[in-house]
Amino acid sequence: MLDSLRRRQTLASFDFQWGELPAGEAMLSDPWFVENVDRILAGELLGIDRGWFAGREVLDAGCGGGRWTLGLLRLGCQVTAVDFSSHALESTRAQMARLAPDAMAEGRLATEKVDLLAMPAPLAGRRFDLVFSFGVLHHTGDTRRALGNVAGLTRDDGVLFTYLYGAGSLAPAHRFALALARAGLAPLGFRAKRMLLARMLPGRDTHQAFDLLSPLVNDRRTHEEVEGWLEELGFTDVARTIDHRELFLRAARPACSARPFLPPPAAPYWFERYRRRR
Repeated sequence: MLDSLRRRQTLASFDFQWGELPAGEAMLSDPWFVENVDRILAGELLGIDRGWFAGREVLDAGCGGGRWTLGLLRLGCQVTAVDFSSHALESTRAQMARLAPDAMAEGRLATEKVDLLAMPAPLAGRRFDLVFSFGVLHHTGDTRRALGNVAGLTRDDGVLFTYLYGAGSLAPAHRFALALARAGLAPLGFRAKRMLLARMLPGRDTHQAFDLLSPLVNDRRTHEEVEGWLEELGFTDVARTIDHRELFLRAARPACSARPFLPPPAAPYWFERYRRRR
């Protein structure tokens, strides 16, 4: 019962966030990110040559406000962007009409409201060249099940990518403090929480602060755990594309058509520019 309540709160929190707080660092309100998103996707997150993407069918599993959807469209992909949040899907469609009008005119974007723990049959029957899920599965309430659901949509010669919170990325004391902060903020309505965070953390991006402190479901896993799950799903090549305590994982089977993969990027990584600016 408690897990169900926490999951419902998390889903509602993200729906509010995408409706009321879509702007922030590394979002589509950020000119630097908009200019570089396709480069980040191909070269840093995926390690795949740009020439591979044109015409590929891609699932953006948990698209949020559409920031990675934009990069995938710019790379020439046919994108199915799914999310449980209606506000996220509305934002994605509006932002793609603004930032990728040619792709929209060509019909290269489809959106659908989807619960990643209860995949609808029509989607479950499809297969994609790339299944991409960034910062989503650890908020579902069952990371392993959600990963299995999306991984099963990857073609035998395709690629799976996921970014997950790493169990070693925070010290135990820091994790405990975050859990206490989330619990303390939980009784507040989302608008009151947003106002309080803006006042308490005036130097922080409110979108990112809300993302960190509002959702009650925040699972953390080790690389070894997730690699084991992926191997059970038939992915024989699991690599960390970015050497970091968080998990940036690319998974492929022997028939993968995206090889040879590019060398991993060197630090500083794209997201570290935001840390330096604070």
